[in-house]
Amino acid sequence: MITDEKIAQARQYFPRGLFQPEGTFKFSMDALLLARFAGAAKYRTAVDLGTGCGVVGLTMLLENTRLSMTGIELQEILLEAAHQNAAHLGLASRFTGTLTDVAAIRDSGITAESADIVVSNPPYRKPNQGRHSATQERTCALFETEGSLKAFVQAASFLVKNKGSFCCIFPSERLEELLSACTMHKLTPKRLKFIHSKADQKSTLVLLEARKNGNCGIVVEPPLVMYSGTGDKTALTDGAIAYCPYLECNARGR
Repeated sequence: MITDEKIAQARQYFPRGLFQPEGTFKFSMDALLLARFAGAAKYRTAVDLGTGCGVVGLTMLLENTRLSMTGIELQEILLEAAHQNAAHLGLASRFTGTLTDVAAIRDSGITAESADIVVSNPPYRKPNQGRHSATQERTCALFETEGSLKAFVQAASFLVKNKGSFCCIFPSERLEELLSACTMHKLTPKRLKFIHSKADQKSTLVLLEARKNGNCGIVVEPPLVMYSGTGDKTALTDGAIAYCPYLECNARGR
């Protein structure tokens, strides 16, 4: 039985303690940054495409007690983990999981244009880019083997309400491809934030918010630098932790 005391403890240590099945891809800082960038306060209904163990959606649920979240996941083992994590955090009543391929979202039974916001941390390595993982589960999470960028963007456009938001995180070097896919599916880019590992290094990731049938005009937010220092003294910057306090669980050197 999950008691109020256990729920309080799970929330206190979040995101530490989330169940992540052996052999599957473990969530990274990308997911926490996406949840922070998307924000949760102004929304009531949300969908997380490729929910994994649920970290993005659960973060948003913790930040907004009136939000309801649907997690879409292709791998049953990960969807079960997401349900388990939602229960341990006392969020089971506001988290619904759907086992389906994003490419088949129209046949999933989820109502079109039903979400205020859709979020996604999609696989973004191309099948021929780098060495594949030891397990099929990890490969699906990292490589576009089961779901292409186009499929994720198309699913987001189908699910989000008119004037609703789509937020995702993606490699900076593929930004042009991301912007093109969004525009093709009536998702107008509105906000960008570039992520840099260190201040003197090029951006590796970008956070994007697009709005369905939105007006033209895009805001580029100040960049986020993740680390400072070198060697054993490398640590998350004060700015990174201020932006996303959940990162502090990985705050080396503090």
